[in-house]
Amino acid sequence: MPDLLEIGPANFPVYAEEILEIERASFPSPWSYNAFRAETEKPISQLWVLLSEDRVSGYICFWTLENEIQLINIAVRPENRRNHLGQFMLARMIKEGISKGAKNVWLEVRRSNSDARNLYTRMGFLEVGVSPNYYVEKNEDAIMMTLELPDKGGL
Repeated sequence: MPDLLEIGPANFPVYAEEILEIERASFPSPWSYNAFRAETEKPISQLWVLLSEDRVSGYICFWTLENEIQLINIAVRPENRRNHLGQFMLARMIKEGISKGAKNVWLEVRRSNSDARNLYTRMGFLEVGVSPNYYVEKNEDAIMMTLELPDKGGL
């Protein structure tokens, strides 16, 4: 079974290259080393890697705000896709949000990313708006999605 490991400033250099490999294979405008490192230094940000057989299979980055979670970035190594790893990471993020009293999870996703949109929909997210030309490198709209979370007592 895969395991999630929280990444902070101290252990980021150990996992950085694998995170960046996945990032470059997943997005047309990949984040840089410094962008990920900056996330490890923000008090509201959490970066987790998904370890499977001592290898990073995916990662998730999200912000925990006062009463909501904002999904910032999630990706799975191409050869590990379609194995429910993204779903696993999202479910753990949602559980973390509920435990901290969050009421909602928010995210933006490319209009063209039907696989991710289908995953989010299966997990209960609803499309609530469009941000025109959000992804500037391709002038692509972002679909804004949200998930209402149950109360902490409902766990």
